[in-house]
Amino acid sequence: MDMKKTDPDWIWIDWFIFFLRLCWYLSGMLYFYIHIETLGDLPYLLFVCILTVCYLVPHLFWRPGYKNPILYPISELVLTGGASIYLNIYLQVNLGTSVILMSFLMIGYLATKKTVKWTFPLFLIIFPLPRLWSLDTVSYLLQYFDIFIFLGFGACFNYVIQSQRRTDRIIEENNKQYRLIQEQNRVLQQYAEQIEKVTLLKERNRLAKELHDTIGHHFTSVTVGLDAVSYLLETDIEKAKQRIELLANVSRSGLQDIRKHIHEIAPSESEEKLSILLEQIATNFKENTDTDVQFHKHGTEYPVTPSIKLVFIRSLQEALTNAKRHGDATKVVIHFLISHSAVTLSVENNGTPIETLNPGFGLTAMKERIEELHGDLAITNGKYRGVKLTITVPIKEIV
Repeated sequence: MDMKKTDPDWIWIDWFIFFLRLCWYLSGMLYFYIHIETLGDLPYLLFVCILTVCYLVPHLFWRPGYKNPILYPISELVLTGGASIYLNIYLQVNLGTSVILMSFLMIGYLATKKTVKWTFPLFLIIFPLPRLWSLDTVSYLLQYFDIFIFLGFGACFNYVIQSQRRTDRIIEENNKQYRLIQEQNRVLQQYAEQIEKVTLLKERNRLAKELHDTIGHHFTSVTVGLDAVSYLLETDIEKAKQRIELLANVSRSGLQDIRKHIHEIAPSESEEKLSILLEQIATNFKENTDTDVQFHKHGTEYPVTPSIKLVFIRSLQEALTNAKRHGDATKVVIHFLISHSAVTLSVENNGTPIETLNPGFGLTAMKERIEELHGDLAITNGKYRGVKLTITVPIKEIV
């Protein structure tokens, strides 16, 4: 059975139909009170009782939060149809078509695909039939004009409310999908943060291993060497001096390694803007190597994630190191461009141009880090005869 025992709360059109039906029955009572002679021998109070029952009982099956598309038309058919037969045939009181028109509007309004198959034929045949005795054939057929108008209005209202509810369901489904997407996005952000933490932890572990293997080795050598020098000072002064000079060189090498690792760790933890960190690296390289390094910043800077910072810092360090070590460059020009959608860093030197690109460990690691951020790395010959390295990484603007 096509029976719906629960229904969404009424919207404006439901209340409009409700008040229209109420006003229709009240106006009918008022009309027959004014024209009470049309009731003949039928007492007015009995007529009011009949109309009240015909009005109230169907509302048991159509009210806010409840709709029964089977029992409502049955109640209209039994009560309104029965009252029409009783008044028109038994009492021979001609009340006109107005008594049954609201029933047709309601049947059209509450019709479903299943109920329309039997409600429309029954109502169109049974309801007008009691007036057949009091009308000629033409007048009897003309009453269907009013009937079809009310039935059509009811069907139109039905279509409007069904369309609105379908729209509401689509909107609600879209809202559910939107909330689901937000939740998934939140989970992905948490996952990305966890991945970033793991990456930073791996980086710290790598640096810890390097410190252990290099710095630890240097200081172990110095400690053991100094122990030996304490004995040589008593037996062979010259050899002790040579050993002290050797240990001094080892200490200097260890100090350089310490500085190197500190410079590698510190930028990634800094809260400074990326452009400032990159300019500091360029300035330090210029002072330490006597290389002409020019840094140019373009655009309005937006905050970026620590992972993006780390990639650009490591990439600039690698590019400057390669320019000096492999290209023997004397001039490096750096352009840093940042926008709401991407960060671009170009590093161009006047060193030895590329004939055949054979990326080593440093460039390979740089390329992998950039690709992890969905970025792009391009290495070409520059206009200064040397090499030009361009890095582009997409970002999301943070407001």
